[in-house]
Amino acid sequence: MASLVSNSEKQILTGLYRDTFDTFSRDIVIFKEPIKEELITGPSNPGLFGFGDGQVEREYTYTPVSGVFPAIVRYINFKGNIASKELIDETNAFMQFGEVTIKVKPDCHQFIQNGKTEKFYFDDKDFFFDGDFKAMPFLGALYYIYQLKVKS
Repeated sequence: MASLVSNSEKQILTGLYRDTFDTFSRDIVIFKEPIKEELITGPSNPGLFGFGDGQVEREYTYTPVSGVFPAIVRYINFKGNIASKELIDETNAFMQFGEVTIKVKPDCHQFIQNGKTEKFYFDDKDFFFDGDFKAMPFLGALYYIYQLKVKS
């Protein structure tokens, strides 16, 4: 099927889209579930020949996992506690969103999807998921939109 947009025009348009993303994006911090490592410590009083009041105590250390990625952050207007419905240009439909949406690149999307994501941090606030992601393809370029809510 023939395309109305030539390959060179696609490169120009996706380059402009990428430049717009780079201009309006800012860094956000994404916190994943920490890595739990078990430390086995011996009993403080092992007793004679291994008998006595000593039982092996288990202690754990947690290694934080986080990543910093560029994202376009968009706050949605609220009236009281009710989310507003907004016309989405890409789909030409009204959709109800959470308090905040972020648009991210595929590398950030992979980081979010790989394992459990605990929270997002930007603007001195913690945020959490408020729905599933939406893939937003544009002439071969791919971005993802996540709906977030402020962590209370």
